[in-house]
Amino acid sequence: DNLFNTHTEHRNPSIMAEEDAPTKQVTEGVKDLQVVEGRRAIASSGPQMGEKGPQKIGGDSFTVRTANPPFLQERESIYAQIKERRDAEFSQKIPVDITVTMPDGNTLSKNKDDTPFQSWKTTPYDVAKSIAQGLADSSTVARVTYDSFVADYDPAQDGMESADTMLDAMDEANEDSPDSEGGDKTFLWDLGRPLVGNVARLELLKFNDDQDAKTTFWHSSAHMLGEALEHLYGTKLTIGPPLKGGFYYDSYMGKDAFREEDYKPVEQEMTKIIKKKQKFERMVVTKDEALELFADNPFKQEILTTKVPNGTRTTVYKCGDLIDLCRGPHLMHTGKVKAFAATRHSATNWLGDTDNDSLQRMYGISFPDKKMLKVWKENQEKAKERDHRRLMTKQQLVMFHELSPGSAFWLPHGTRIYNKLIDFIKEHYWIRGYDEIITPNAYNLELWNISGHAMHYKDAMFCFDVEGQEWALKPMNCPGHCLM
Repeated sequence: DNLFNTHTEHRNPSIMAEEDAPTKQVTEGVKDLQVVEGRRAIASSGPQMGEKGPQKIGGDSFTVRTANPPFLQERESIYAQIKERRDAEFSQKIPVDITVTMPDGNTLSKNKDDTPFQSWKTTPYDVAKSIAQGLADSSTVARVTYDSFVADYDPAQDGMESADTMLDAMDEANEDSPDSEGGDKTFLWDLGRPLVGNVARLELLKFNDDQDAKTTFWHSSAHMLGEALEHLYGTKLTIGPPLKGGFYYDSYMGKDAFREEDYKPVEQEMTKIIKKKQKFERMVVTKDEALELFADNPFKQEILTTKVPNGTRTTVYKCGDLIDLCRGPHLMHTGKVKAFAATRHSATNWLGDTDNDSLQRMYGISFPDKKMLKVWKENQEKAKERDHRRLMTKQQLVMFHELSPGSAFWLPHGTRIYNKLIDFIKEHYWIRGYDEIITPNAYNLELWNISGHAMHYKDAMFCFDVEGQEWALKPMNCPGHCLM
């Protein structure tokens, strides 16, 4: 149906005779429309289009590239003040002995020196080390299923009941987000974060074996990329999520934009960050503390204002002088990343809305072994050789033009292939018992109100005004078939 503006109706009489309920509803509804062949729309009926103004919040928060901007030190100073308050709270916690059950059913309760595992002290890394130092060092993150929490643990006070601000922002931008944690008491847990109860199952996840481990690895790498971008350019960071294969960070840069020549400085700065082995620190903050911490960043302010309820807590992570809103978990330190490459950049918009501020996105890839990056680059080169975008240019099949972005201009060689495919499809329409019909591309929105399309996803339809009435390009063919 999408290749050209002809569609098909099946010729099977028994099928044509049986009109299902949804079809009948639309058919009956359109009978009440005043349809006069050749008539133009009039202003007396039909819903009017609303207007939506631009939502710009970046302003002059970024004006020019500035290396190591002053806000880095100011933010660290505020962080240190908040940390004193959290440390005072933590000192009131009372460690109690706990047990940890491994996937093989073995229950552990002591370190190698026979000291007991205790809440608020023992970490997944400690548990792994009690088995083997190599296991601890090769693990990326833990998956913890609690049997019970200790009496003085409150998930809300620990920031665990607040929204995942990064995932929420990704959802609003219609970005694919990583899978969420499963179960009320199962969490992905930093290897260096103290346990807070008896553990029914502790899994130590490795990069090569588990997607959650890869996600954590690339999430931490995104934070490191954000740190590099702040160091080099003073960008205003927005969100920096992991992907299925890599990560990116979106930055507000005013009218500035990333260029390919930025890749090498970013990679050099990442190398410095890796060599410093900066620890990833988790800290719980109140909403007011977070607003103070990110007073210089209107995008973090927007996330906090809209996603974190008043009177609640959320979490931030620190590595080096980067401090970022984040649910976690993360690597033990930046030295776990052994290889990094900036892969590409693009423009995007805050929350995926073109009415919002324009952002600059830089993509990256990282690995715990330099050999993995080498293999990845080799595979990328092989993929380029098979890339249809390269082949269609080389074979002079299709071209594109900025005056109709995203739309294909079929060149003579490409048109021959296109027509061959159309002939194949048309032949199979007839063989399989279908007749072709042609219906209009645009309809009065009233049709889509009757069919239910407007109610369910009008925001995703292409609507426009025709002499005072609202019309829309068809999102599907069926309601037009019902009119016929």
